Amino acid sequence: MLLLRISLKKAFQVSYLGIESTTLFSMIKTRSILPNLLALFISAGSLLHAEVKETHKIIGEWVSTERLISEEESDWDVEKSTLLDLEQALNAEIGELNSKLQETAEEAVGAAKQREDLLARKDAAQQATSSLHRGLDRAVPKLDRVFSLLPTPIADRLAPYRKKLVPGKGMPMPPLRERVDAMVSLLQSIQNFHRSVTLERQEFTLDDNQSREFQVMYFGLGSAYFVNESGTVAGYGQPKNSGWVWTRSDGLAREISTGVDMLNNQAMPRFLKLPMPAPGRIDQ
Repeated sequence: MLLLRISLKKAFQVSYLGIESTTLFSMIKTRSILPNLLALFISAGSLLHAEVKETHKIIGEWVSTERLISEEESDWDVEKSTLLDLEQALNAEIGELNSKLQETAEEAVGAAKQREDLLARKDAAQQATSSLHRGLDRAVPKLDRVFSLLPTPIADRLAPYRKKLVPGKGMPMPPLRERVDAMVSLLQSIQNFHRSVTLERQEFTLDDNQSREFQVMYFGLGSAYFVNESGTVAGYGQPKNSGWVWTRSDGLAREISTGVDMLNNQAMPRFLKLPMPAPGRIDQ
């Protein structure tokens, strides 16, 4: 009993549950409070066990929380690396798009300037086309007067080109290129005719109002000599404002027939003795 008292006295030198150790020791001296003291120890043990259990629970939750935080940090590191890679790729793509936009802008500026140049060239071409059309329109009346001097066979052969210059009523105006080609062909053909001696068969009427067919030697547009097939009717012609004017001169039949034979390769070439009529003035 003495040992128990000593042990309790040593054990309760500090406050426990709000009871001073000296008071508790004095209470132990009386056997009447021993059951109360035992109950107090049992109650204190129960509270201590509950606190230890609660502490274990808190520690477990803390460990779980730390583990979750660690996992979240690990996942975030992975996601962060992925996001950084994605950011780098997006930045590279943005840079490429900006470069393409810059190129597109430069191309747009170049295209706009090219379009301006093309529009200017188109306007110049349209003005040139209009000017050429007007020039052709002014040349057509002069060409018509020249046509009246052409022999009928030649005029008939050149008629399709003339129609391209002056389309019929209700017909659309041909393109400029066709009109220019027609004009060039006509002028070239007329020039070739004027620079050569041409033999044509042609029908016309003399002073006796009798229509006959003659073989006509044209020395360009300067003069012409005609003779019938039998060599009995002959003469010469001169271009006038109204066309060719034919003058009968049967005495020229032999020389003109010789010239016709030379042009047909039926006689040897030689000089012909033919009168050269004085050229008349043609108002063009």
